Amino acid sequence: MCQVEERARYEAQQEFPDADILDPMWDPEHLDAGLEALINYPLDRFHEQFRDFYEALADPAAFIEKPSINLEGVVVLKVFRFQGSEILDVAPVFVREVLNEREANDYGTFPDYPEDEQIVCAIPALEFEEGFTYEEDFHELVVEHVMAQIRDLYLHMGEEPPEEYLVQGVGKLDIHGDGIGET
Repeated sequence: MCQVEERARYEAQQEFPDADILDPMWDPEHLDAGLEALINYPLDRFHEQFRDFYEALADPAAFIEKPSINLEGVVVLKVFRFQGSEILDVAPVFVREVLNEREANDYGTFPDYPEDEQIVCAIPALEFEEGFTYEEDFHELVVEHVMAQIRDLYLHMGEEPPEEYLVQGVGKLDIHGDGIGET
């Protein structure tokens, strides 16, 4: 039933685009526009602006002011602001230590971008495979993460994602569909 409700919310937002029905991060068209901006972002600027995301994914403890953490509860967030197909700003990395369903410790400041101009990348701490390098592989990982979020939005609405979004990797961390993130 939840998938039907989510699909109805999506359709209502499409019918009434000025209404505040659906968070933009749960709209596949919004994520697709952000994906285009990410793909168009110059690679040298990406390497400058996203290094802290890579470092926090590899070693989140370095970004947390606490002697011990449960890495299974850590989510690393990187937010960027875009308009059209251009990234306007990239915020510093933000780390969240999830303690339980209602409590979390946040390290860093979540940016104050307009919701309809931001993309939030949220990935749990990772162990990168041997041979994975920042310069060669990280841009593709972030692009595939946004694509996986789009994939998961379709699953969230109970639909098969378009073929181009059938990628491997971490997408949305809490959705309805195929048992992913269901409570």
